[in-house]
Amino acid sequence: MNKTHTWRLIIGLIGLTLIYSCKDKNVEAPEFNVDTDKAEYKVGEAVNFKISGDPDVISFYSGEKGKEYQFKDRTTANGKVSLSMTTQVLFGRQPNNLALLYSTDFNGLYDAANVRAATWTDITSRFKLSTVVPGGSGVQTPSGVVDISDLPVAGKPIYFAFKYTGDAVTGTTPTQNTWRVYAFDLTNTLPDGSVLNVSSASTAGWLAIDFVNTANKWTIQTAAPFIFFNPNSTLVASEDWALTKALFPNNVDPDVAAPIKTYLQTVNDYKYTYTTPGTYTVTFVGTNGKNTGSSSVVKQLTIVVK
Repeated sequence: MNKTHTWRLIIGLIGLTLIYSCKDKNVEAPEFNVDTDKAEYKVGEAVNFKISGDPDVISFYSGEKGKEYQFKDRTTANGKVSLSMTTQVLFGRQPNNLALLYSTDFNGLYDAANVRAATWTDITSRFKLSTVVPGGSGVQTPSGVVDISDLPVAGKPIYFAFKYTGDAVTGTTPTQNTWRVYAFDLTNTLPDGSVLNVSSASTAGWLAIDFVNTANKWTIQTAAPFIFFNPNSTLVASEDWALTKALFPNNVDPDVAAPIKTYLQTVNDYKYTYTTPGTYTVTFVGTNGKNTGSSSVVKQLTIVVK
């Protein structure tokens, strides 16, 4: 293989052993060690971890994204929270009658009184919405990806709402607009570059609340446009909201280990292949346990893929 196309793995053992859970003094800490076959590997070549000792259970964290020991107990992570959406306005002659709002103190009771009681902040100006000439049809318009990291409050859910306001008509010609929402994507980009999909237009849990004029309300469906408002040619004033479920943009799932040994197994080695260059902290956790407690030992190695 040409050297310019060959990545090399440099394996260095960190002399790190931690006994971190000893719930019963009669549970002995496992004695085990982990070493490697050789110092260098090519990408795509299996790394052979040699295991000595015999803990009851061994778990493995490769050090890749989503498989890091340091994040095994992590449930929240601050990142760049972004929102993007796609809207379309049709017909009508009433400008600026759709607003996007958010709340962090809504109590989750979806009725007009409780929605009114919450604090809602209008963030419509941050986004590009569809526009239309009077009586015409606007096009589907992406809003752009907007950083809203300043909105979530630690420990609290965030709710979003589309608020439709239609003015009463003095004549006999309907002038209220139809609005459609084709996309509503909320993401959290973590410092390591991982992108967590918090919600989409189809998973945001929309609920329609009718404030004024029961002749019309938001329609919620499973296909695009996922939510839309049709004024049904009404001539009277309308106010209707479509609210998301409680969203937690900074919530994350803990990283998970791969089980490589159970109580009845004997494991002398474990092979794993890395396909991406980088520096990985590889972690093996050996555990002895019984019904009165457990004791664990952590072994870590650093693997550099160049």
